[in-house]
Amino acid sequence: MDHGTKEFGLFEIRVKRDELLLQSDWTQFNDSPLTDAKKEEWKVYRQALRDITIKYADPPLNEKGYMDNAKIDWPEKP
Repeated sequence: MDHGTKEFGLFEIRVKRDELLLQSDWTQFNDSPLTDAKKEEWKVYRQALRDITIKYADPPLNEKGYMDNAKIDWPEKP
């Protein structure tokens, strides 16, 4: 996969998104110490992560054709 392509940009977004989802999996477990309200906040955050590839279906590229990470607006953790 060529690094300077839309497909590679989406790949990079998915890698980071998957990492952030993995790091927040614990928030949705039945035995999580979070309140129901806080779990809901995390649920919304996690859905925003899943939707990031829709929001950036055409990832922003810099002048060299590589994805411009600074232009990705990642959701904030609760």
